[in-house]
Amino acid sequence: MDNFEKQQTIEAIKVSIKARWIYASIIFVQGIIIKYFFTSVPLADTPILSFILASAFLFNIGYWLYIRRPPEKISNFGVHLVKALQVAMDSIWISAILFFSGTVGKMIITGYFIAIMNGASLYKKKGMVLSTLFLQFLFTVLAVLQYSGKINANPPVKEVFSFPFAKGDKHGLLFLLVAFYAYSSGGAVFGGYLAGLFKKREIKLVAQRNELSEKTQTLVHQAQELNKTKDYLHEALTKSDKARNELEATKKNLEKTNLELKNKLDELEKYGQVTTGRELKMIELKEKIRLLEQRIGELDKN
Repeated sequence: MDNFEKQQTIEAIKVSIKARWIYASIIFVQGIIIKYFFTSVPLADTPILSFILASAFLFNIGYWLYIRRPPEKISNFGVHLVKALQVAMDSIWISAILFFSGTVGKMIITGYFIAIMNGASLYKKKGMVLSTLFLQFLFTVLAVLQYSGKINANPPVKEVFSFPFAKGDKHGLLFLLVAFYAYSSGGAVFGGYLAGLFKKREIKLVAQRNELSEKTQTLVHQAQELNKTKDYLHEALTKSDKARNELEATKKNLEKTNLELKNKLDELEKYGQVTTGRELKMIELKEKIRLLEQRIGELDKN
């Protein structure tokens, strides 16, 4: 049983427990009314009836205290046990009321259909079949006990249903069993259709859950890829900023070097201009010296 199935089962059990509070309370109030206003109707003794209903309430309290805990603290065995008791104990309590009332001809037998519906809701079609067979077995045992005179009503038995059924009445026993089997089987078929409807919804819900799980995994994978991409971009931007800073520093160094070279070129140009002027002066002086030497030579000849 996976966590999703366990959670769904726990929620179904909680609904069953809440419904049982109301159902048991109604039976108890109905029993009190019959006890004091319809004394001719067969009814279990008040202490016995109170004990049966009190045990039902105590079991219900125990179910609730156990099942309301966090799912991770509830074992799979515990869930299966509480789930099975939801159907079994309801059938047993109803059978106990019938037994101590001294007759199976009471309206309380309609409570068996609650067990069928409960089995269908908790176990689907399989639970519907098993719960129906179980309560049919219990009812058959009670009917045979009444037929053989093993259970007696006090006050004397008065059937709620219209047909008489007394000790040794084979025809009444057969009629009662056939009628009960027919009605309980019909209720089981009805419960089976409901269980099928619930099953279809559950299958659809499981499919949606699986689809959601796949989408979630895809989103998680995409988120991881986005984080990797973000880290890569962050690293690339960091490297880009570092390279840009280095480029800016290199640019400044080149501009500084270019300025220094320009200043040196200006100095060289000025120096070259000065040097060129001096060379021209020297050439001019040499030319004048040559001319003077030439004139001196001419004068010496004369």
